[in-house]
Amino acid sequence: MMKKILFSCFLVGCTASNVALASVEQYVAAVDKISEQYKQETRSFFSSLDAQQSSFTSQQQAQFCGIVGNYIERLYQAADQNRASLDRQFRQMTKQDVIHQVMASKEMLILKKYNVQCDLK
Repeated sequence: MMKKILFSCFLVGCTASNVALASVEQYVAAVDKISEQYKQETRSFFSSLDAQQSSFTSQQQAQFCGIVGNYIERLYQAADQNRASLDRQFRQMTKQDVIHQVMASKEMLILKKYNVQCDLK
């Protein structure tokens, strides 16, 4: 009898752990997919630019900021949907945190020479 109770508790614990693990795996897969889509969009955008230009036109800046804004929104939604299964440090992540991380990335710092300024919220 005691073995059955312990085994049942073990199964419930494993099931809960597997659900959390599945959510983390879903989150990682979602972030990978979002990042790949972002890379494709930015690659396409940059390939459309004149190699000689030193800054974005207002239309190009709006287009680029739209790409970055969508990327941030998708990353935040993925985190929000999987919040319960994320590590404690990421559970409290706000959209502002995601914006800060993206804007502080190497890729965005390289774009400073183009004077790109996106008003992301």
